[in-house]
Amino acid sequence: MSKGPTKILFVHSSDEMYGADFILLQLVTHLDRTQFEPWVVLPHDLPQSGLLGQALAARDIRVMWCKLAVLRRHYFTPLGLLLYGWRLLVSSWALARFIRREQIDLVHSHTAAVLSGAMAAWLTRRPHVWQTLEIVTRPYPLRRLLAWLLPRWSVMVIAASAAVKAHLCADEPRHQTLTKVIHFGLNLADWQPMETDRERLRAEWGIADNCVLVGMVGRVNQWKGQDYFLQVAQLVAQQCPQARFALVGGTFYGQKQLLVDLQAQITLLGLAEVAQWHDFRRDVTAVLAAYDIFVLPSTLPDPLPTVVLEAMAAGKPVVSNAHGGTMEMVADGVTGLLVKPGQPQAMAAAVLQLIHHPDTRAAMGQNGRLRLAAHFTLDQFIEKWTAVYRSILSA
Repeated sequence: MSKGPTKILFVHSSDEMYGADFILLQLVTHLDRTQFEPWVVLPHDLPQSGLLGQALAARDIRVMWCKLAVLRRHYFTPLGLLLYGWRLLVSSWALARFIRREQIDLVHSHTAAVLSGAMAAWLTRRPHVWQTLEIVTRPYPLRRLLAWLLPRWSVMVIAASAAVKAHLCADEPRHQTLTKVIHFGLNLADWQPMETDRERLRAEWGIADNCVLVGMVGRVNQWKGQDYFLQVAQLVAQQCPQARFALVGGTFYGQKQLLVDLQAQITLLGLAEVAQWHDFRRDVTAVLAAYDIFVLPSTLPDPLPTVVLEAMAAGKPVVSNAHGGTMEMVADGVTGLLVKPGQPQAMAAAVLQLIHHPDTRAAMGQNGRLRLAAHFTLDQFIEKWTAVYRSILSA
């Protein structure tokens, strides 16, 4: 084992700057460097933006790239499973050699999508903590396998929300005692909404001052709810012509057809004049400043969507389907409105309620900032993780 600060190897499943990437960046950046020395391994099995690796390197955090075995859809074929098994063995062995050479003290797998860190920790007899940021519902065999593996290949499992833990416990009783919940948090000062950002972005997008802008932010995929959001937008636009709608977020490698389908749906629903899509943007603070109402339309339970915290920090009311970790974040009727999933009419009614009551929007936005300051701060997040590392190492 190493001397001096505890060396922690973080093994992550992507090299972009979406929710899970941002969480990891905040964690390793704000750990006390006198106590912990973070090392991060990122995958290069697919072309990615590289934004996380760049941000880590800019903060003097050691970064390595490896062809990790990351659970991706293209492996779910007989030939794909063979390739995945080979990559799992090769990457785990490479990480094990690195752990021994650099005298890593502890391995932290960040997301359940990457198994190489857990296997490498087992090969080197290092303590392993597994942070799961997912609610995996299908394919069902994978859901059951992950729930079984997590507590057996870890000394502790950390769930992003109580919803994630409950999902794991439903498949594997060991999670009742082995799994802890740590909510992510933000530094409120970093998300102070700026009027100049609002004016700049609305001008860029051609949004008039008298229009209420309803928006979402998220990677375009099958369950984040972009289609659902557009259904809601159509219902709202029919009753409120001055409403405008924006979707921000790119798609995963190899899924560009989803963007084509999204643009086609905007036209098909007659929303071409009032709705617009924009690719991934790094200035999310400006995007949220431009919005008047934030919507999270995920059709499956979202574990703990960081963008909801960001919307709360920006002082925006949140309208969301009532499932997943969002129910732990949004106080219904206080910081936003929660509606029954699978009912676009109910979500449209909630959005219209906020459009017609600007004072309510302002009050809910302010309440969201207060709730974040009380329950979801970055300091709380770092303190809890520091306690986890200390408890594991002392044991």
